[in-house]
Amino acid sequence: MTDMEQLLAVAKMYYEQGLTQQEIAEKVFLSRSHVSRMLKEARALGIVEIIIRSPFENHVSLEISLAERFGMEKILVAYTENTGPREEFNSVCSMGASYLNSILTNRSVLAVSKGKTVAATIGALKPSKTLPDMRFVQLAGSMESINPDIDEMFILQRVAALYGCDCKRLLVPYLLDDEESKALICRHSATREVLRCRKDVNTFISGVDTMLYWAERMDEKDVHPLMNQGAVGCMWGYFFDINGNIIDTPLYNRMIIPDRSIFQSAQTRICIASDRFKAKAILGALRGGMCNVLITNSKIASQILNLDAV
Repeated sequence: MTDMEQLLAVAKMYYEQGLTQQEIAEKVFLSRSHVSRMLKEARALGIVEIIIRSPFENHVSLEISLAERFGMEKILVAYTENTGPREEFNSVCSMGASYLNSILTNRSVLAVSKGKTVAATIGALKPSKTLPDMRFVQLAGSMESINPDIDEMFILQRVAALYGCDCKRLLVPYLLDDEESKALICRHSATREVLRCRKDVNTFISGVDTMLYWAERMDEKDVHPLMNQGAVGCMWGYFFDINGNIIDTPLYNRMIIPDRSIFQSAQTRICIASDRFKAKAILGALRGGMCNVLITNSKIASQILNLDAV
């Protein structure tokens, strides 16, 4: 074995296989200090290149491209070119938490959607101060079929506890069996009070659902007509196609969801997503103006730009 081959072998054992310098020394019959010198030489010769990427590092060129393409108020793209799904998820949620914490004030009236990405973003929040005059309003009912930890009501409670402020909860289901049941629930005084507050929401953070999500939670007779009309995603209970057109469906008459005017009335409308298979749904939301802030990773951002170019 030549000196260069041994240098490469030692570098691979240390950087790729995760062996300690002492373990390598024993394998190649050299001293630990000799192995240390070899690793320094490998870096000096360019055999090893160490790149440190912060989880908050932005992919600026993609942010600029998306902002120009869709006219967004704010685009945040986490640099995730050489990472796996877990790192992508954590980077997006950390970036979302940092951004959300930076914009919230005592005048904010915030709504948060259900979902694992929103829940993890809230979990990553580290407020430097309380905001006792800020308000939180639940916009949609609860999904009984999902993990309570990622349900909108429970996420909302965690945010309110973090910032020490008031929380308006909707103690009702997301989807009712019929229109009469919805009407009855909406006439309840406690429900009416929360519904009145929804018009005050000026900031929301929401994930975006694919149709696969809803296919697992609704009857085929409800899902198939939506998919036949080209539905690719759903935000705040509203189904839309790839061009962002909201698809009308009788389901809305059974759902406890905000008025669709929320997509215009809320000043800051944040969409946060890290799953690669959601690119089409995100594109539809962008084209439909449902959000004016997007927080995602560089792999999804590239997919969105490629889809929009077709």
